[in-house]
Amino acid sequence: MEHQIHYTGAMDVRCQFCGASRFRRKQLNCCHNGKVLLPPLQEYPENLRLLFDDDGAEGSNFRQNIRNYNSAFAFAFFGANIRPPPGRGPYCFRLQGQTYHYASNLHAKDPEERR
Repeated sequence: MEHQIHYTGAMDVRCQFCGASRFRRKQLNCCHNGKVLLPPLQEYPENLRLLFDDDGAEGSNFRQNIRNYNSAFAFAFFGANIRPPPGRGPYCFRLQGQTYHYASNLHAKDPEERR
């Protein structure tokens, strides 16, 4: 089976309100015409920025394995008061109150348990 190449062009159209990029043929409702304003992103913590900027073995290892690190930290226990929505439809869940993320140590405290 031969695959066809589909090229949508460059993302060269910018939102006049927030500056988000989009493809020319796609509609963009990124900020609802300037009604939604997000705060600027915070700077990386210093130790994380040093790993990104490090040209040595440690920085290189970090950048090569960044997806593994992200997956390890993203795999956290999610706790909430989950209430099923009324009626029928596709599976989803509704949260009520606070949500919690619990992450344990990457390694067990006892070296024997690490096996």
